[in-house]
Amino acid sequence: MRNALMCLLSLIIAGAAAAQTAQVGASRTVRSSEKLKIEYVHYRPAEWEKEKIVEFENEIENRGGLVYVYYTNTTEKPVSLYFYRINGQDTSYWLLNHFLAWDREYHSTIAPGQTTVLELNGTTADFGPDKPFELQLVDRAEGIAAKAETTLKKDPVQVAYIRVLPDMQTLEVHVRHEGKGALSYGPITVPGAEVTTCDWVGAEQKGPGHAIARVSLAAPLAPASLLMVRLPVTEGRDERAVFAHRRAFADEFPIGTWTGRDDTLATLRRLHIDTFVNHPGGDAEKYGLRSMVHTGVPVNADTVKKFSGHPSLVCWMLQDEPDWSIAPNIMLHCDTALRQMDSTRPTFITLCRNIKFFEYAPISDIPCQDHYSVTAPSSSKWPKFYGTRLEETAWYTRDLKTASEPKGVWVWSQGIHGWGERPKRTVPTPEELAVQLVLNLGRGAKGILWFNHDKKVAEKYPDAEEAMGRWGRVMRVLREDFLAAEKAALPVKAPDKVDVAPLVSRDKVLLCLVNTDYEIHPEAYPFQEKTNVRLTVDLPSWIQPVKAVRVTPDGVKPVEMSIAKGKASITLERLYDCDILALVNDEADVTSMEAEYQQALADEQKVY
Repeated sequence: MRNALMCLLSLIIAGAAAAQTAQVGASRTVRSSEKLKIEYVHYRPAEWEKEKIVEFENEIENRGGLVYVYYTNTTEKPVSLYFYRINGQDTSYWLLNHFLAWDREYHSTIAPGQTTVLELNGTTADFGPDKPFELQLVDRAEGIAAKAETTLKKDPVQVAYIRVLPDMQTLEVHVRHEGKGALSYGPITVPGAEVTTCDWVGAEQKGPGHAIARVSLAAPLAPASLLMVRLPVTEGRDERAVFAHRRAFADEFPIGTWTGRDDTLATLRRLHIDTFVNHPGGDAEKYGLRSMVHTGVPVNADTVKKFSGHPSLVCWMLQDEPDWSIAPNIMLHCDTALRQMDSTRPTFITLCRNIKFFEYAPISDIPCQDHYSVTAPSSSKWPKFYGTRLEETAWYTRDLKTASEPKGVWVWSQGIHGWGERPKRTVPTPEELAVQLVLNLGRGAKGILWFNHDKKVAEKYPDAEEAMGRWGRVMRVLREDFLAAEKAALPVKAPDKVDVAPLVSRDKVLLCLVNTDYEIHPEAYPFQEKTNVRLTVDLPSWIQPVKAVRVTPDGVKPVEMSIAKGKASITLERLYDCDILALVNDEADVTSMEAEYQQALADEQKVY
């Protein structure tokens, strides 16, 4: 009888084992040798402006950071990953207990020779700076396919921006070095693609600095494909490689807005607006307006199916300000679903809370923010109920960019809307509007979307609408330069209360100037004009400017400049609110700027 019971018990246990799989990885046993090579572990601690900005909801802070693990299949067979293990705990532990906001693998099965990446968005102290990080990637046989052990530290070498040019086979890779030692960069490679040339400027660094590589590929990248760059770094006798990634889409600089109606489309074009939130088709195409299509949460599959591949489609707009009420893992699932439905256009997300940028910005192809500094509702605490320092929008743009690199970011810059926090004037003055725009551009915005253009409000405040159009001319002239340039830590000497944000490309330095000598005011911020403004900026080794110009709403105007010992000195007669300067290596570029400005003026008179 006892033997019969034991036999029955064995059958029950065997049946249970067949019906229910044990917890993944529960045995912790190793049953195969490593098949994947860990190439690089990128770490970026979550950081945002905390001293100058205090958000209303700030009790729970992100104490973690982003961990991107790059690995290559070194075998002759595909490797299928099952789960990962961090510091002895499996995937489920980190996700279900909310230590990770989300994770994302681009390939669960890795082909022989293929390189890919695992993204981990950690929000707890387990993923904080200087914390131990022991990773195991486990394959379908529950063998350890790869393992790595390190300490989470930010690399002083960062790929700040990967630009994809329209031909989809030319890249510009901006590299930022924040360390003190000397180093050099070698030829960049692109896993999965053949590189034909890699042309560097600034590849030899004596200390902190900036460098840019132009990389040519043998064939165009497939839209939406995973684009990785491998950057060789030599420091003394030490050699290593730094990796970065994004999805492959040609970058463009929109001048956009949210609202467009049949009776305002011609006006939008006269303001140099070319993009708005809309379904493609209809009168918008007559005016050459392109569309950002809102897909929502959950993703509206019918909308995606209807407009996929439409030539007027710019991007898929996942959601507006989900960082108020929708968890980041939900947004990741929406982004994933959209990527599966369409590979022709990038995904886009608008965020509003800098304390949450690190959890949301890495999800989409184009992160965006919409913080305004006057008369609008705010997620931050203001010194006055109607406004704050105009520089707040710059701090939000900087924080968004930090969380998003190496992708470019767009910004909703304050325009014309029916806000009510400042009753005496419910929209920004022309100066307040211009300053916020220039601050956003100076912190690295690769696209500007005005929020908003409300017809009735614009009729009440025609000076604000005029300012949008006038600064639209400036963006028309410089949009390609802003796409090509990246913010750089160039030493600058400037008068007190003059903010200077330098950006550098392969052939220009752009200087975004803002007069911060103003007062917060219930009707219009008054500026104290600066006169005889003298600036000195250290130039990168490859920039030898032959001319300096101001690119203004009234035209491209020459500026007095002298060059000595690698520094450019510039004098402006006056600075009232803001200005943008361009220091160019080739005088022909000034001619092109002047021609584009004249074209912008002509387009304002165009009859559709």
